[in-house]
Amino acid sequence: MSTLTCPKCGSQMRNYERNQVHVDQCTGCGGLFLDRGELEALVQAENAWHQPQQTPQPAAAPQQPAYGQAPRYSSSPGRDQYGSGQRRKKSFLSELFD
Repeated sequence: MSTLTCPKCGSQMRNYERNQVHVDQCTGCGGLFLDRGELEALVQAENAWHQPQQTPQPAAAPQQPAYGQAPRYSSSPGRDQYGSGQRRKKSFLSELFD
């Protein structure tokens, strides 16, 4: 294979392969030169590298049993959890509006 010369500085170029793409690099100025279609192949390889890995979704946690409302305890005698028992006295204003 014939050695290539850099179109920018005229130094020799070396050829190497990255991700199945042949890259020509200048030994003098460090410039990179690609053949037609190789830039697109590198971009596709880069995009594939940064794609998030498809991990399986964890199974949903088992549903916790639903518990009813806790009973309310009152220190007032004669009142149960449903509120029956003695009623408050009506106020003066409530008697006006009845």
